[in-house]
Amino acid sequence: MAGVERRFAEAQAALVTLDEAVTNASRSLVERDSAILRMIYTFEAVWKACQQLLGEREDIEAASPNTAIRAARRLGWLSDEDAQAATRIGRDRNLAVHNVSREDRRGNRTPPRGARRRAPALARGVAAARSRRRLRHHLKS
Repeated sequence: MAGVERRFAEAQAALVTLDEAVTNASRSLVERDSAILRMIYTFEAVWKACQQLLGEREDIEAASPNTAIRAARRLGWLSDEDAQAATRIGRDRNLAVHNVSREDRRGNRTPPRGARRRAPALARGVAAARSRRRLRHHLKS
């Protein structure tokens, strides 16, 4: 049961950060994107907590968010309205995660899929180069 408690704590912490983002009335593009990201990871934390609870308490395996939502509804953990809202949030999450070719308000296109995979490697390379420069600087002085 410790795993479920950990999952619930993660979900609660994610909900707090989402609430912070949503209560901000005036949003810049960055703040809007931050709120979307918070919605995504909050949804992930909540459905995974539900998934673990279903497995441990009810011996139900839920391999996807929709399966977890339907099972929670069947067990009475969610009302029909809450289950429909959770399904809509899941759809919104999927749109946000998988919509890689949309344009933002300024007409900028998001990077192609390959660029996203290369970005972490590029960032590591840049960080490594900075570290090497700092090390060389310290060795010289």
